[in-house]
Amino acid sequence: MPVKLPVTQAWGWLFAEDGRALVLVGQDTGSACLPGGTLEPADHGDPAQTLHREAWEEARVRIGTPHFLGYLHDDTGRRPCARARYAAHITGWEPPRRDEATGQTYSRLLATPEQTAQLFDWGDEAAAQLAAVHAGREKLGLPAAARQPLTELVPGRLAEGSGAQ
Repeated sequence: MPVKLPVTQAWGWLFAEDGRALVLVGQDTGSACLPGGTLEPADHGDPAQTLHREAWEEARVRIGTPHFLGYLHDDTGRRPCARARYAAHITGWEPPRRDEATGQTYSRLLATPEQTAQLFDWGDEAAAQLAAVHAGREKLGLPAAARQPLTELVPGRLAEGSGAQ
């Protein structure tokens, strides 16, 4: 745990079988994000549990065991905190539904980590985050994804050529 910083959120790089990651795009706002969110009492202080819960609530995806990637320092709010980052394999999914917490319905897109980084303004931190993401992907035993157009996660297909769910 980061020294003297409370961990308030957990976010995940959730990978398909072909090494692409899940990106959520708000249908109402058009903003992109990784699955994840705020620790809640039901998570019992466990950021990995938060990721499991948020992945289901936001994206209707089930994930395997999350592998810890590190913390990001967040000083944008009233009090500095840390956001835990994980990598996990997508093990199943259902059609998207409205997230009860935000009222948002998300489009679910698969993108390479590099394409994902282009959607966010990470500046100087992008290289370090991508290095951690690729280390996590390798730990999961997944291949490096070939660059291709962003693809929507649809029922019955997790990756091109895959019928597994």
